[in-house]
Amino acid sequence: MKRTAINAAVLGLVLSAAAAPISAQAIVGSPVRLGIMGGATAPLSDFSDAAKTGWNAGVLVNIGVPLVPVSFRVDGQWQQLQGKNYDGGGGLVTHDDFRIIDGTANVVYTFGAALPTKFYLIGGAGVYNVRVKNDDFDLNASSTKFGLNGGVGFKFQLTGFSTFIEARYHNVFKGSAVGDVNDDNAKSLQFVPISVGITF
Repeated sequence: MKRTAINAAVLGLVLSAAAAPISAQAIVGSPVRLGIMGGATAPLSDFSDAAKTGWNAGVLVNIGVPLVPVSFRVDGQWQQLQGKNYDGGGGLVTHDDFRIIDGTANVVYTFGAALPTKFYLIGGAGVYNVRVKNDDFDLNASSTKFGLNGGVGFKFQLTGFSTFIEARYHNVFKGSAVGDVNDDNAKSLQFVPISVGITF
């Protein structure tokens, strides 16, 4: 019985010592963190009929008080997707290329803010510049629209920095009318970037 109590006490001391640097880092951490991210972008709905899965890259600024679950994040991402081939007429097989540059402002709610591994929800609004390009038809049209985004992620706290992986759904209002901001019949443009990143 005594040996079991001693083993439990030693185990408790070891776990406390291991957790102390993480807790101390969380308390004294900077409220402003910078980050970079990148990954794959999957088109959804009607957009998936025209485009293949592409890639994304971006930067972010996260503002929040350590150990408080609610924080704010501003980020910008570049999404690049190649269009699917289609018959351009006269036996010509061609495709469009899509580029989306977005800037979003988001609220982040983190579960288990003091833990080294955290689950979080993120959502907000943003501005999206959508461009479609086709060299075969000398097409280069773009339009800037508004949209919403929301998603989930996991953050892993390490010494001096954090890594994360997240997926976010983006809905660009009337985003399919590239280059035509006055088309009231345009459908939403929908896509999901799945990104990994680092903040420091």
